[in-house]
Amino acid sequence: MKLKRLLARVTEFQGADEETQKQEIKAIRKVLKLLKKKEKALKEKLKRNPERDDAESIRTSLKVIYVQRTKGVERVRELKAQDVKGESD
Repeated sequence: MKLKRLLARVTEFQGADEETQKQEIKAIRKVLKLLKKKEKALKEKLKRNPERDDAESIRTSLKVIYVQRTKGVERVRELKAQDVKGESD
């Protein structure tokens, strides 16, 4: 294979990687929005009646959602940092 063709293939692979990262970021953001809505609904439910029978279960769910959202945000930041590094290389 000639050099131009090899360079074209390398560029194609790098472009595919960037596209994959963008799709992953988009998917994570979608999930983060859904988790935020769920978190809001659970907080409202707990606020309306804090002495519910399932209050402890709701609090546990809120903690889990918080951790999931934190991990999601961290992953988006990682992907964006990789994207910035990739552009500067």
